Amino acid sequence: MSSQSNSKLEKIKFILIFLSVLLVFILGILGFKETTGENFNFFAAVYSTICLFLMGNADPVPGSTFLLIAQYLAALLFGLGVFSLVFDQVQNAFVIIRIRFAYKDHIVLFSLNEIGNKLARELLDKGHKVVIVESDKENNFIYQIKELGGLIIIGNGSDGNVINNAGLTMAKTCIICGNSDQDNMEIANEVLFFRQKKQIQNSLKILLHISDNNNINILKDYLDIHNQDEDYDLETFNISQLAARMIYDIYPPHNYLNSEKDEENAIAIIGYNQAAEDFLLENIILSHYPELNNLKVYLVDKDADTYYNEFNFKNPFQTEFIDLVPIKLLNSSFYANFAWHKKDIEKLSKVKVVYMFGNSDSELLTSSANFRQFLYNQTLSITQIPIILCLPEDAGITELLDANRDPKTNASFVFSKRLNIQLFHRVTDTCTSRNLLEHTELIDKLSKIINYYYSIKYEFSSELKEHWKVDNAEALINELEGIMHEMPDNDDNITDRTIQTQLIKHLSEKTGIHYNSLYSRLSLEKRWNILTQRKKDSNRYAARQLSLKFSSLKRIGCDPLTIENITRFYARLAPMEHKRWSAEKMVFNYKYGPLVSDKAERYVLKDVLKIHDQLISFEKLTEVEKEKDLNLFLLLPLLSQIYKSN
Repeated sequence: MSSQSNSKLEKIKFILIFLSVLLVFILGILGFKETTGENFNFFAAVYSTICLFLMGNADPVPGSTFLLIAQYLAALLFGLGVFSLVFDQVQNAFVIIRIRFAYKDHIVLFSLNEIGNKLARELLDKGHKVVIVESDKENNFIYQIKELGGLIIIGNGSDGNVINNAGLTMAKTCIICGNSDQDNMEIANEVLFFRQKKQIQNSLKILLHISDNNNINILKDYLDIHNQDEDYDLETFNISQLAARMIYDIYPPHNYLNSEKDEENAIAIIGYNQAAEDFLLENIILSHYPELNNLKVYLVDKDADTYYNEFNFKNPFQTEFIDLVPIKLLNSSFYANFAWHKKDIEKLSKVKVVYMFGNSDSELLTSSANFRQFLYNQTLSITQIPIILCLPEDAGITELLDANRDPKTNASFVFSKRLNIQLFHRVTDTCTSRNLLEHTELIDKLSKIINYYYSIKYEFSSELKEHWKVDNAEALINELEGIMHEMPDNDDNITDRTIQTQLIKHLSEKTGIHYNSLYSRLSLEKRWNILTQRKKDSNRYAARQLSLKFSSLKRIGCDPLTIENITRFYARLAPMEHKRWSAEKMVFNYKYGPLVSDKAERYVLKDVLKIHDQLISFEKLTEVEKEKDLNLFLLLPLLSQIYKSN
């Protein structure tokens, strides 16, 4: 049921009630006139009719049929009025009882706004049990969600009683997606306090929508800095960041670049908003190649110089990782003949891919068509250079253009297939259950394996020595590392579970320690859960760059992907990973500085103050430090097999 239908229903209900009340007055006045005869007084009859609504004059022998009908109708309206006063409370109580006795491992969603409604509908369509907490009982989306089987709790999300009524003690996921960062953080704080007070042990995934990037950075840096709470996993999400990441992953620049050295490998970003800024950061972290040449990015906007200076002010290190070149856009139609300098026309006509950002769907669609005209006049090709639009979905214009059209003739098809202009919807394509709950299934699987590999190399030894008093820990670690390197040759069906099982089983056999005892501290999930969100993000970035690594290695001749070939190309590979790692750390606001040997002080310097002594060029690293950059490449044969099988 649409919001327009809900509005019509409310109007119909109001008209029916009004007509019923009017009918009571008409019949009441006629009835009193009939019974009083010559003593009829209009104002007295009106008063007596009003008293009918208070159940007055309940004479079992009415003197008029009109009056009897009026009495029954007034009683009915009175009963409906009383029922409407308690209906919400009765309905809420029924919902609470149903949640308490029939819901387990369900999803609790706070706020039925645009994001919440989209997520709730999709989750319900997929068969999930969903409870929605909404403070506005007049929210038009409520009717739609109820029809799909969602349960609605009316109340304030920061109220502990409301949280309890929503079944947070038994839920598996909590999504807080309101429009206000402050309100969302208050709800998250109350959820964590509620779980602590109730001493809830079952694991809860909390997804927290935050609009301000500064708030996100603070939460990721310091919320779980000690990460002693494995019973919950709080992860922030942001629409602009999600859109930038998805655009990079679906349309990565390296898919369009070529290796010819005589050509300039450049991309263009046209328009500037928060999503465009986040997309630039994605390129700073991920767009690195064995050749070590910086990716060239043309920033095209009427205020290009202003945005360039603004971005450079926030990220002064950006010049180390990309070549960002501002180009002032002189008109909205890309009319170039007498407006642009010839060098600017040549630059833009030779880019490999174009990404367009803005705050208006219609303006972006028009601009993309105008830019395609410009490119056609320069290249005489309609589709040669891909254009990717990040639509803000401000007016629903694409839905209207595609409505009731054949999928092969609608506007989206024409833009996509005929003009090579790909439409990416900032909200619709990002705020999905797959992206927020299931999306990273492959990425997280690869991230956990990467983290597990580094955990084996640099953490397992101390664990074995301190917890189980194992003397030959270093030798065992070398054996585990060798097993991981040999897995691609010995097993055609590698999964994260088989990796974990083989390694812990090997340790158990070599040490005599029971498998379950080792598993409790050395399992893949355990090593992942103790990470802070920043460290999880770091592993995810390493996993997300795998496709670029695979294509780059093939291009430089490192094929097939074996330990022997990777070792042979070591000199070209390790600097690439160090540059990616350095860019990631700088985006996360790390600075170079010396570290101390004291373990506690070293922890504060690295994890709290964000000081790192390896934020230097690859050539200045020690041999031990250089080896860390090669480690990830040595794991690529294993990761490649998992990557291809998913």
